[in-house]
Amino acid sequence: MVNTEPQRVVDATGLKCPQPILKLSVASVEMKSGEILAIIGDCPTFEKDVTSWCRRLNKTLLLIRDDGNGRKYALIRF
Repeated sequence: MVNTEPQRVVDATGLKCPQPILKLSVASVEMKSGEILAIIGDCPTFEKDVTSWCRRLNKTLLLIRDDGNGRKYALIRF
């Protein structure tokens, strides 16, 4: 089974576009190939923005999950 435990968590709760993606971009510099980053956000465009960012930078979006309280949690493999 593949480990999906994140090596880093970025909390972008309360931030609006483009701030969550900017925080993700800054954190991504320190990520090594194969590592997983989790990002949490509540921006209305969070899911679309994270999906687009992963596609542009050729990162693997493992999942996006809604916590039921307006926040979403995404796992990205580098």
